Amino acid sequence: METKDYIKYFLKHTVIFVLWFAALLGLILSSVKGEHDLQNMLLGDDYPRYLEGAPEAVDFPVNINTATLRELKKLEGIGDAKAKEIISYREENGGFKSVDELINVKGIGESTINNIREYITI
Repeated sequence: METKDYIKYFLKHTVIFVLWFAALLGLILSSVKGEHDLQNMLLGDDYPRYLEGAPEAVDFPVNINTATLRELKKLEGIGDAKAKEIISYREENGGFKSVDELINVKGIGESTINNIREYITI
């Protein structure tokens, strides 16, 4: 075979492969109904469901005197119950005067305060 024949052979098969791949990709994508279906298809069943509908990122430090329930729950060790306790405490006591005042909130101890200290402010 001459060099020209090799080039023609290569180009012909490259074009065939690209067309085949595009058709296959089109079939796959046409069967996908939504973004999460595509993620599940590509990432499998181990795709972390907790990320679905996740809220936007929170800016740190979080002001514990103004933070919403959602913002407080972004802090390590603060779940729904503790976040509600923080909000209740600040509403009943007119806000926090210092970060250390969190010790007065039901369910929050020294270790929790130390873990989140650099992520919170007043």
